[in-house]
Amino acid sequence: MRDDLDEMLELMLPEMQAVSTQALRQAGAVSRLPQMPGRSVDSFFMTNYRAQEAAQYAQAIKMAYAEKRQRDIIMRAKARAAARLSQAIAEYRA
Repeated sequence: MRDDLDEMLELMLPEMQAVSTQALRQAGAVSRLPQMPGRSVDSFFMTNYRAQEAAQYAQAIKMAYAEKRQRDIIMRAKARAAARLSQAIAEYRA
C-alpha cells in the first residue's frame, strides 16, 4: 500500500530542485530592488541601534573620565597634604 502511494505521488508531483535566492538572482528570475537613497534597514525598526550603542559608549567614556578626573584631584590633594606634613616634621626636627 505504501509503495503504491509513493508511486502515485511520484507521478503526480513534479521533481523539485532546491534553489537558493542567490541562484535565482543570478538566473535573473528574481530581480533585486534598488536601495532607497538615504535610508537604511534600521529606520524600519523605529530605532538606530548603532547610534544608540555609540551614544551609550560615549556616555560610559564620559562618566569614566569624570571619575578619573575626580580621583586625580583627590590624589593630588592627598599628595600635597603628605608633602606638607613631611615638610613640617623635617622643619621641626631641624
